[in-house]
Amino acid sequence: MAVLRTHASRRSTEGVENVAAQLVRWPDLALKRTRKGLGFRAGGREIVRMSGDHTAELLLTKPVIDRWARVLTDCHRVTPGADAGWVAMSIEGRADAELFLSLVSVAIKANQGSR
Repeated sequence: MAVLRTHASRRSTEGVENVAAQLVRWPDLALKRTRKGLGFRAGGREIVRMSGDHTAELLLTKPVIDRWARVLTDCHRVTPGADAGWVAMSIEGRADAELFLSLVSVAIKANQGSR
């Protein structure tokens, strides 16, 4: 069962659909559907945005981004997000999905201290 439906090709959304299907089962996250796509909240704060294409955004927080700047830059899949503390990531396959899920774990932890 697909969580996200888009007009893009199946190949380009396979990673995002896989990630969303997994995140729905995480007990620390709450799904929020928006007119732009899906969002996931942790502790009442939005930390994941998925617009339905092959890109998802994640609230890593500025301190985490600053601390991991070199690693994130070297990755070439992670770019600055639309808002401060956010990053965007292209998810086009299994390795990208696994990396994004790992970063979601970091985001949950990083945002616990900022509430």
